[in-house]
Amino acid sequence: MTVQKRARFKNVFLVFFCVFVALFSWQRVEASDYDHYNPIEKDASSTGFETLQQLNHDVCGWISLDGTKVDYPLLQSQDNVKYLDRNAFGDYTITGSIFLDYRFNPNFTDFNTIIYGHSMASGAMFGEIKKFADKEFFDQHRYGSIYYNGRERGLEIFGILEVDAYDTEIYRTLSSNDEEHQAYYQYLLSKAKYKRDVSLTSTDKIVLLSTCFLNITNGRHILLAKITDAPVKAAQDKSGESVGTRYFDQGIPTHWIYILTLLLLIIVILLLIVIILIIRRDRNTKEQKK
Repeated sequence: MTVQKRARFKNVFLVFFCVFVALFSWQRVEASDYDHYNPIEKDASSTGFETLQQLNHDVCGWISLDGTKVDYPLLQSQDNVKYLDRNAFGDYTITGSIFLDYRFNPNFTDFNTIIYGHSMASGAMFGEIKKFADKEFFDQHRYGSIYYNGRERGLEIFGILEVDAYDTEIYRTLSSNDEEHQAYYQYLLSKAKYKRDVSLTSTDKIVLLSTCFLNITNGRHILLAKITDAPVKAAQDKSGESVGTRYFDQGIPTHWIYILTLLLLIIVILLLIVIILIIRRDRNTKEQKK
């Protein structure tokens, strides 16, 4: 093989190799951005959810927000660090998980419970909570669901906050004092960008879904919701499909990414085989001429 041919094949190989590496890396990011748990089901009667809990005892529930991509297992560890970069299976992922602040009871017996999640540009995790900062979206999306302690309950959304991450009046636990609960609730409402009236009794519980507000240093979006006895049925779009997803599977399906990656890998291998065969043929031709 001439020097020019070798250089040409080398360049072609490098191009294919770079494309393969780029596609594989992109696939890894997409797969982590779109961590989905099919066919894991959150229903207590489902062996899928029970299996997930058996695989990871930190799994304590499931949360969904109608009309958004929020549809994930809830986790809780002994700190607020572990699930910043791990999924429900314990694998490393840049998206992390949706997890409860370690200071709160996983059975939601506290008046307030703070839940954290990354705000991913793809909309994964709590990436779509920022949509509630739009008045029209906030007005049209009022409900969600939360599963814990063997039963599914509802979420009634009543406020969206844009606050500082170091606001200690928000990010704290409370005593069992009703007056403290009322003062805390009123403080949340005073910080709300948008809010609506909900009835709260002394036995009601609320959740705060906290995520980064990317436009402001140390900024946080916090979605406020009251836990209700039962979920409200999700609204339906024009096609008749539920707007809220029961299983998170948005964007490019992961299996197609794997297929494309595999096909490209096969092409690279075939190209290498062709190059090796050509080199051997040239060598044999030279030997025969000698």
